[in-house]
Amino acid sequence: MVMKNRKAAVLAEVIMIVFIVALFTTITLFNLSGVVYKNSFKSRAHDLTGLFKKAVVSAAQGGRRYEIVLDFAQNSYLLREMISGIVSVEDIEEEEIIYTGQFDEKFQLIYVMFDDGETTSEAPALFRVGKSGWQYGGKIVVADSDGSEYSIIVNRLSRTIEMLNGDVEIAMPQIADEMGF
Repeated sequence: MVMKNRKAAVLAEVIMIVFIVALFTTITLFNLSGVVYKNSFKSRAHDLTGLFKKAVVSAAQGGRRYEIVLDFAQNSYLLREMISGIVSVEDIEEEEIIYTGQFDEKFQLIYVMFDDGETTSEAPALFRVGKSGWQYGGKIVVADSDGSEYSIIVNRLSRTIEMLNGDVEIAMPQIADEMGF
């Protein structure tokens, strides 16, 4: 009888150890999947579009001016509050910077086209927003590690920000001569 109790106790201990190991393994895998998602293209693209949305909402509600800088040379982007006004990228004060991020092979910056027809893939692209809305709209074309392109559309008229598959066309402002004047 004592032998059966001892075997039952050992079996219960083994079951508890297996359960604890399985619990720790599950927690570790859950945490690792969060890290992998955070570094995924979709997550990073969502962060960038969220940055644009945050800037336009904060500007409209708080009456402050913000600037999102997409820097091709540094392969980075940042959101800053425009406390010191319009300055070159090199002269941005540290206390103005709200958020920074990096582009890399998993989240590549291809080019930026503003809604006035200007395009850049070298000079920093500046998107400025104030209480009355975006100074310029446009599209930011990014690509994932497979080379699939996506367009982040900044609509200055509706103040909407959206990400679409592919390198999409954007509406360009009409020039008076094109409208028959």
